[in-house]
Amino acid sequence: MRIHKAALLAFVSIAMLSMTAYAEGDGRKGDRGPRGGPGFGMPGMPGPEMIVGRMAERLGLDDVQREFVRNIMDAARPELQALHEKARANRDALATLDAGSAEVQNIAISNGELATEATLLFARVRSEINAVLTEEQRAELAVLKESRQDRREDRRGDRQERREKQG
Repeated sequence: MRIHKAALLAFVSIAMLSMTAYAEGDGRKGDRGPRGGPGFGMPGMPGPEMIVGRMAERLGLDDVQREFVRNIMDAARPELQALHEKARANRDALATLDAGSAEVQNIAISNGELATEATLLFARVRSEINAVLTEEQRAELAVLKESRQDRREDRRGDRQERREKQG
């Protein structure tokens, strides 16, 4: 069961981090808009309109760029949905298996393959979107990603400090 959780967590983490990198917020909890609506193929993910809107706001996309980005994301949606459905099927299958079952290993391998496919899909989407951006917009995106990474590391440090105080 531990392998399943790790593989599923990896898959979901890759999906969330890859897509939200383009929807950079400023770190405030309420700044990310509604969740759970028609996401980018996965529940809890921001929808393409939210991501495009955030990119347009943060990077100053013009109307043509917005349309290109929207089309790129719309084209990737069926692939992401298919990956999500496969992951769901694996999760459902694991729920019915005994932890010692040989099939658990096959599902763990499948989850790893799904994570690989998701990584490649998001890398392709990022590459296609980067091709639409100007050099200045790509530089600003790099700054936003670095800022996001700094905030993530700060939160990680805060959590570690709390654990040390508790334990």
